[in-house]
Amino acid sequence: MSVTTDPTATEAARQPTAKTRKRARRRSPFAGPLQRAVIWLPLAALVLWTLGPFLISLSVSFKQPAHVFSDPGLIPDQPTLDAYARVLDRPGFRSALWNSVVIGFGSMILTLLIGVPAAYAFARFRFRGRHLLLLFSLLPMLVPKVGLMYPLFLLAVEVKGFDSRIFLILVFTGMLLPLAVWLMVGFFQAIPRELEEAAAVDGATQFNTIRIIILPLSIPALLTVAVLAFRESWNEFELVLALTQTANSRTLPYELYLMQDATGLADFPIQNAFALLTIVPLILVYLRIERYVAEGLLSGAVK
Repeated sequence: MSVTTDPTATEAARQPTAKTRKRARRRSPFAGPLQRAVIWLPLAALVLWTLGPFLISLSVSFKQPAHVFSDPGLIPDQPTLDAYARVLDRPGFRSALWNSVVIGFGSMILTLLIGVPAAYAFARFRFRGRHLLLLFSLLPMLVPKVGLMYPLFLLAVEVKGFDSRIFLILVFTGMLLPLAVWLMVGFFQAIPRELEEAAAVDGATQFNTIRIIILPLSIPALLTVAVLAFRESWNEFELVLALTQTANSRTLPYELYLMQDATGLADFPIQNAFALLTIVPLILVYLRIERYVAEGLLSGAVK
């Protein structure tokens, strides 16, 4: 006598029941409070490590210079906006802010204008030495900025680009292009070729295919490159120190460096207020587009 078994019933019998899973969790050494502690304690430490300096800087910016050490609490006893008023009234802040905006947007736009066609060529065209050339494009990123300061200084003097915002834009673009190209190559390779072939069948040119199909699909990657390019240009200090001399081209990090008093005594409230006014706009913008930046980074890293 043969007995037939139902495969579905056998598979269902093998699946752990809710009671079995609950018993397994109860036997686990990381169940309950210990499991939550293992997960949340590192997260709490990371948040504290990240927000701690920011909160301290925010607290100091609302204090008077004489109360920085006499009032060690995180919440000032007598909060004041005097430091922020002095920063906004400082002529060097306004000129440095304008220079940072111009150089940041200039580097971002030029990086996209050069990086998008280059990345598309690497991703779609097959030519000899393509992979080797793409690898060699990373060589500028392996050189420390300190090693580039003197050669770039000599080049700036030779081409009369010293103390020039245009020369700074070109330098920052050259340093950011390798990363931008690598990120966008991975993203372009993830876009199906069938979309471009369908557009070509409908009579679209190569330029229209890129403009109408590729670029709209690549918005996360483009936003990622734009944010990284603007941030690097906004925060750059060493090259600005080596390639500028007057307030015509100084950026915010350089102006913050010059805020030390001639007597050598630091005005901590105004310095912290200056730093916060420099980084808070970037944080607010990044929080608005963080999802797209993360998607662009992950997509570019898959290939």
